[in-house]
Amino acid sequence: MKKTHSVVLLAFFLTGCSGGASVPSGPVLEKVVLLSRHGIRSPTASAAALREKTGFDWPEWSVAPGEMTSHGAVALGAMVQAVRTHYVDLGFNPLRSCSDGVRIWADGVDHRTQQTGQVWARGLAPDCHVSAQWQAHGPDPVFNAISAGRAVPSKHETEQAFASMLPVSKSADVQHGLHALQTVLAPGAYDGVAHTAWCLRDDVVLEWKKGAPRLSGGVATGGMAAESLLLLYSEGFPLDVFGSAKADVPGLLKTVLPVHEAESRMLRRLPVVAAARNGVMAESIRAFLVDRPVTEIPGVTASTRLLVLAGHDTNQDALAAIFGLSWAFADQPDSTAPDTVLAFERWRYPDRHVEVKVRIFHQSLEELRAGQASGVERSMQTLEPRNPVLP
Repeated sequence: MKKTHSVVLLAFFLTGCSGGASVPSGPVLEKVVLLSRHGIRSPTASAAALREKTGFDWPEWSVAPGEMTSHGAVALGAMVQAVRTHYVDLGFNPLRSCSDGVRIWADGVDHRTQQTGQVWARGLAPDCHVSAQWQAHGPDPVFNAISAGRAVPSKHETEQAFASMLPVSKSADVQHGLHALQTVLAPGAYDGVAHTAWCLRDDVVLEWKKGAPRLSGGVATGGMAAESLLLLYSEGFPLDVFGSAKADVPGLLKTVLPVHEAESRMLRRLPVVAAARNGVMAESIRAFLVDRPVTEIPGVTASTRLLVLAGHDTNQDALAAIFGLSWAFADQPDSTAPDTVLAFERWRYPDRHVEVKVRIFHQSLEELRAGQASGVERSMQTLEPRNPVLP
C-alpha cells in the first residue's frame, strides 16, 4: 500500500462561542483515541499442539500460551514512550501535567491486554498514578460484541462477502507464501512423504462456531504459522529455531506474512463481520470525539482528553474495515504487528473548524526484536478514511 502524508479528513463544526478569549495562531489538538495492540506474546497454542498441526518443531516459550513476555513488555514500553514524546511535543495537555484527562480501558478477557493497559498507564503519566481498568467478568462488547452476545453477523452476507474474497487466497504472493511456509514447516507434506494433514494446499473454508464465523484450510493454518514465526523472531529467539530458513529469517517473514494478511482480509476485515464485532468500539470512538457520553466505557467523562484502548490486532482489522482504512509498512511485514497503535485525533483550527486525523504508529521488525522504538515518529503515517469517521 502506498504511504501517504496527505491529510484527507472529515470536517465538522462544533457549536460554541469564543467570547473574549484569544484565538490560537494554529490548530490545537483537543482529543486523542489510541487503539494499541498488545505486546509480543507467545502463540495461543502450545508448542506440542502447533507441531501436531503443522509438523514443525516449535520451541518452548518462557510463558504460557497467549501470554505477553517480559521482552514484549519492554518493547511495548518503548513504543509507549515514543508515542508519548510525540504528543507531548505537540503540546497535548493531558500528557504535560497530572490531570484526570487520561482514561485507559483494556480488554479484560485476556491477561496480555490487561498487562498492555498497565504498561500504557505506567509509561504515559509515570508520576500521576494513572491506572488501567477493564471489565471484570465476561467478554467486553467494546472489544468483541459478538462474543459478548451483543451482535451477530448476517450469515448470508458474511458468506457472500467471503466468497467475493476467495481470489485473494489464490493470488501470487499468497501462494508463494504458502509454498515458502510448506518448505520450512513440513516439506514432505505435498508429496505424501510427511503427514498429509500438514499440507497447506487445502482451500480456505468459512465455518461457523457458536454463531461466529471462522476460517479453516491452508490459508488459516498458514496465517497462524506465519504470525507464530514473526512472534519467534520478535521475541529474540536464536535463528537456529527457524530450521532451513535460519540464513534469512527477515526475508522469510516478508515472504510468508502475506498469508496472514490474506487471512485477515478474508474474515476479520469483511465489513459485515467487522461491524458486528467492533461496532460498539467504533461508536464509542465517535461519541468521544464529538463530546457525547461514552456509555460503554466506564470512567470517560467530559474532562477526558485521551482515551487509550488496549486490545488486539482483530480490533485494528475491524476498525480498518469500518472506517475504510488501509496501510502497510516497508520495514514490518505484519500490518498489525505487536504494539502497533491506531490513533484518532481531533484538531480545532482558529476559525473553530474541526478535523479528525487518523494516524498509524508501528515498530519495525528489527525494533521489535531489539525492544526499541526509535523510528516510530519518523515512520508515522497519516491515513485516508474512505468511510466517515464521524456521522
